[in-house]
Amino acid sequence: MRNKRLDILRCIAVFLVMLSHGGVWPAVAHNGWVGVDLFFVLSGFLISGLLFSEYKARNSINFKRFFIRRGLKIYPAFYVFLVLTGALYYVVFHSVSSVPQYLAEVFFVQNYWHGVWDHTWSLGVEEHFYILLPTVLLFLAKRSPARPDPFSALPWIFAAVAVLCIAFRAASVCFGTPNYHTAYAASHDRIDALFFGTLLGYFYHFRRQSLDRLLHPAWNRTVIAGCSACLLSTIFLFPRNSPFFSTFGFTCVYLGFGGMLLLSLYLQGILHGQVARFVGAVGTVAASLGMYSYSVYLWHGPTDALFPGFVRRVLRIDAFSPNERFAVSVIGSLVIGITMSKIIEYPILRLRDKIFPAPRGALVVPSETTGSHAAETARVATALPSD
Repeated sequence: MRNKRLDILRCIAVFLVMLSHGGVWPAVAHNGWVGVDLFFVLSGFLISGLLFSEYKARNSINFKRFFIRRGLKIYPAFYVFLVLTGALYYVVFHSVSSVPQYLAEVFFVQNYWHGVWDHTWSLGVEEHFYILLPTVLLFLAKRSPARPDPFSALPWIFAAVAVLCIAFRAASVCFGTPNYHTAYAASHDRIDALFFGTLLGYFYHFRRQSLDRLLHPAWNRTVIAGCSACLLSTIFLFPRNSPFFSTFGFTCVYLGFGGMLLLSLYLQGILHGQVARFVGAVGTVAASLGMYSYSVYLWHGPTDALFPGFVRRVLRIDAFSPNERFAVSVIGSLVIGITMSKIIEYPILRLRDKIFPAPRGALVVPSETTGSHAAETARVATALPSD
């Protein structure tokens, strides 16, 4: 079952990324890259949720099954994307990327060696996380097989990963010749954002009472919202390619997005009347688009590069204004991404779910929650993270 609020966050993330490449509204576009960090936190939360649900359902984690399901989610759409865009560039421009570039993409090391497309570096970070996380959880589960919660060391593991990533980023930019690209794209520098999502997933699945006590009071939610805004404001205060931001700024960003994620799960009853209905309608549309965020993210790069020029030639227009070009690029990215998702991604996922169905574990709703908050907690609990 999909969680609408998380799909809304996916939609926000992919639009931020498209803004970063769109060349309009400079104050926003210059910092639209943070959409990738929002994806990282969401992925950590969702992927850990799948593994935690499996453990609660079966008292074990099947690494092979998990990786097959992940592979059928990621690989078919991605490899079709590589083949089709490669063929398109060969037909249109009579050019083809080098074999090493394609190998970097195929083996998901494009965040260490330059691949075919600039924006696919984030897939390399996530792929490495998909291997590392279940390995860590399997180790913890086998270490304490009789415990209902064998993952209590995860907060300490996250703290260690966070400190190590800060140290790695500092080594990349503060000693010798600064390498800001490595600090931005390398898995060993950036995987802390995904592990922070995992930490939130752990509390959501195994320490729900703690989250409820933290987030039930309206004042606490206000403080978290304010702290998240302050943390995220660092993107406007420091250049991304600066020693401070490349060392500590990425930490501020994922902590801020983690606050947003928690608030999206617990905020309720703030808007009323027509405003609530309007926001609900907008949220429904955003969630519908967020369902296709993976394919839209894949295809927005080549679409932004090629589609506006194609439309301009078809309509015989000399030039687009920046805003017009951006609008055409966004519409094209959505149309092409959603179409490819329906042709490739979702048919494969339906086949995957028939052959390798995902185990589901019931989330525990704390007994002390009462009234409307208990109803909301139960509603969130039944909307298991789906990916």
